[in-house]
Amino acid sequence: MAMAKANKEVSNDLDSAIQKRIKRNPEQQIVVGPLVRYLCSLGWALDQMYFGKGEWRVPKSPSEASKREKKQSYEGFPCDIAVFDSPQRIGDPRHLLFLIECKQPDEKSGVQQLETYLANEPHVPLGVWANNPTASSPAVFVYRRKDGTLLRKRKIVADLPRPGERISSKTERVTYNDLQVPTTETFKRVVDDLLDRIVMIDSNVNRREDQLDQLCSLLLLKLESDKRAKAQPGDPPFFRPLESPHQTALQIRRHFNSFVNVYPDVFATDKDRELRFTDETINAAVEELHKLQLLDLGVSTVSLGFQILRSAALKQGEGQFFTPGEVIEAGVKLLQIGWDDLVIDPACGTGGFLVQTILQMQQRYPKIGGELSKWAQTRIFGIEKDAIGVKLTKAIMQIVGDGSAHCVRGDSIRTHNWDRDFPHLKNGQFEDGRFSVVVTNPPFGTNLRVSAEDARLARLDIAKNGSGQYRDLEIGLLFLNRAYDLLRRGGRVGIVLPETYFFSPQYRFVLSWLRPCLKPLVVANIPMEAFQGFCRAKTNFYVFEKIK
Repeated sequence: MAMAKANKEVSNDLDSAIQKRIKRNPEQQIVVGPLVRYLCSLGWALDQMYFGKGEWRVPKSPSEASKREKKQSYEGFPCDIAVFDSPQRIGDPRHLLFLIECKQPDEKSGVQQLETYLANEPHVPLGVWANNPTASSPAVFVYRRKDGTLLRKRKIVADLPRPGERISSKTERVTYNDLQVPTTETFKRVVDDLLDRIVMIDSNVNRREDQLDQLCSLLLLKLESDKRAKAQPGDPPFFRPLESPHQTALQIRRHFNSFVNVYPDVFATDKDRELRFTDETINAAVEELHKLQLLDLGVSTVSLGFQILRSAALKQGEGQFFTPGEVIEAGVKLLQIGWDDLVIDPACGTGGFLVQTILQMQQRYPKIGGELSKWAQTRIFGIEKDAIGVKLTKAIMQIVGDGSAHCVRGDSIRTHNWDRDFPHLKNGQFEDGRFSVVVTNPPFGTNLRVSAEDARLARLDIAKNGSGQYRDLEIGLLFLNRAYDLLRRGGRVGIVLPETYFFSPQYRFVLSWLRPCLKPLVVANIPMEAFQGFCRAKTNFYVFEKIK
């Protein structure tokens, strides 16, 4: 209510300012004033326009133009609306962007008058004749070609330029319906190009990890642009190239500054909240992506494209591996996730298990329609420590069903650091004992260990030795402990872990910890080839039920 009231007050203030500047005759009240109001709705500012009582005067002849140049009094034609490229340069004829003429009673005489204006204002690239301010009303656009000749085009008022757009007869305004859903091969090529041709040449962002992070931010913003354009199909998406790389980057940064406030849990630091690419890199990425429609990409297509990004960021020594689609699909089926389940992946990577959960719900309830998105927004949760991973998770989740609301950045193991590092995880939504399903493929490996002190502070008792003292332990086992903590009694955990944890004598303590806590339901074999190229560990998919 407060926001609506504030918007209404701003609108009333603008209308009042326009009324003070226009004349009281019918033409000004019925056409000029509303047209100025429409221009403001497109993003133009009142203080970069001449209109009403302060009309712009076009010299009647070259000699009169010479007088104007010398700051002398001159005879001129009054033009209804004149728009300049910025408030700072208003009044300088070299920075006139376009003129609008409404006076003449018919189109023929109106356009002739407009062409006279353009002949006497050689710097102006566009003149428009319109006698009705409605967006769908017909209008005539007169463009100045590079050779100075004029070209008439019949358009509508809605085609008036937006701030930053190229003013040219060849400019095409792309709407949501004009965007094309790319094929798998096309999207893969685009992502490859973004990585190899565009991002690598950026002079501001040199570290590979930072380049990928910035690119993920742009992809998220592109998805936001598609969503907004889909809701307003008559307006051009904001993710589009403008008159220059600088103008494009300005617009993209402005929208990004608003966008980061929607996802404070993703853009948690000052570094996250800034687009640090150069104007040229941002413009090049926009040029590459702006005509694509990403919302309707198939999950396999977008996953493939985003895995290219994620693969570039992976460090094999950290035990981070892609979970093959076949493993994900089978694992989610084994868990038999239903309508009443609350699901979390505490190491969600790029969201594979969570995406598959949504898809299987869709298959189980084919008539679910829009309810699927509502279900996903309230029933799906994910935590990922890696900034790139959580951004890609959000992107894929938005495409498949918009279950991205509760996919956040954080450290699922070191819960004692949440107050300091990840306060958004302390809102009660990620508390222990809340979830009915935990499904995950945590990082694992003998070299990837959590210190005894962190295990003690996080109260992960699986790390205790026979005398009750905490020890350094592989992170995969600590994720099993965290899964147990997150579950309510009777809940199920599905987890990918090395077989050795349950069958090797050196890990007998795991079974001792497990027996009173979790009942095994399923042990599903995963072929060693599944993670070929990443590791040679023999893994299984385990399903347990929490019994106490």
